[in-house]
Amino acid sequence: MKRIVSIDVLRGASLALMIIIHCMIAYGDEKATESTLHFFFDDVIGNLGATWFLLMVGMSQVLSAGRKKDAGEWNLMKTALLRGAYLFAAGLLQSALAFGPSEMWDWDILPLIGSATVALYFCRFLPSWLILVISAALVFMAPWLRSFVDFTVSWGGELVRSTFFSGYLAGIYFEPVSVYKVIWSLDEILKGYFVSGTFPIFPWLAFPLIGFVIGRRIVSGQINHDLPFLHLTGLALILLGTTVSYAGIFRPESSPISDYIAPLCLYPNSITLFYLQTGVGLMLFASLYYYCDGRENAAPISGLLVVWLKRLSRYSLTVYFLHWLLICWPLWIIYFVTGKFLGQDAMGAFPAFLLGLVVVALFLMCLKGWERRGGKYSLEWGLRKITEGIGKPGRTS
Repeated sequence: MKRIVSIDVLRGASLALMIIIHCMIAYGDEKATESTLHFFFDDVIGNLGATWFLLMVGMSQVLSAGRKKDAGEWNLMKTALLRGAYLFAAGLLQSALAFGPSEMWDWDILPLIGSATVALYFCRFLPSWLILVISAALVFMAPWLRSFVDFTVSWGGELVRSTFFSGYLAGIYFEPVSVYKVIWSLDEILKGYFVSGTFPIFPWLAFPLIGFVIGRRIVSGQINHDLPFLHLTGLALILLGTTVSYAGIFRPESSPISDYIAPLCLYPNSITLFYLQTGVGLMLFASLYYYCDGRENAAPISGLLVVWLKRLSRYSLTVYFLHWLLICWPLWIIYFVTGKFLGQDAMGAFPAFLLGLVVVALFLMCLKGWERRGGKYSLEWGLRKITEGIGKPGRTS
């Protein structure tokens, strides 16, 4: 099956935006966090970009499996397990190299994708309606499970109201007072993986599962008929998330951690924010799919921006793995040379934004040269190497 342009465009855009956002978070000073520019990228786009990326994970898994449908179930399972372990390990290594060995178990997005890769293999045997039920269970169980743990112990001790919203809709958005700090005990590490880490299984695994169901509709050729439904469902979820989060303002005792009528919050991912994330993601994908892939007799989508986004998409794992190293290592080098750590205290919002654009441009230039050499030694190349030979027609072991 041909590559779906809308998937590449949305995945590439998600990566580019995440790079810009992470630069602004890592380098922006306290004054930067109060700016409209920082609010737009961190609190608006930042709350949505990871969602788009994870939806594409589910869709891509279906498309990839479709290209290996003659491989045999045993080989497909081995491939999924190897891919999952590879991505899981890459995520742990990334956190150790970027944030320091003590933060290896912070549960960033790559371990989640590794776990999703294995889970999505077994989803192949389930009807789509049951996968959506499981997705809903992951989402609705998350606040309930968080009520049994001390969620804030690794997030600075408490959630506070967003300073940007304080003069507009006070109490609509909460955030932790610090980034996630790993506590090195088995129960805390497991708790982080399932409910309290940066991207825990509950509820974040729901996004690849939803993407998997949409991917099935693409492969079956039915997605064009579904686009109006995706738009309407997305709009309904946006209205639901907006209404319920606004109602949370009038319940001062409600918490994004464990309540269902609650303000918005990314860490933890409140159920109200999940509604908004999913709604925006469905509407955006449906619109992009129609424009890029769904119109009959339309000319192929081209242009420099599309070329750039497709290049980022093809090397999405490598770009995500390296971008945190490229952002964090200069801060560590400055610290070791001067003794001063400039993380979250280096520059204003606009210079940090420009720095993010420079990092994106640097990746695009390097990837162009890397592409000419076949992407050798990229994470994608390594993934192909460890799975090549598995799943070839006629091979059973």
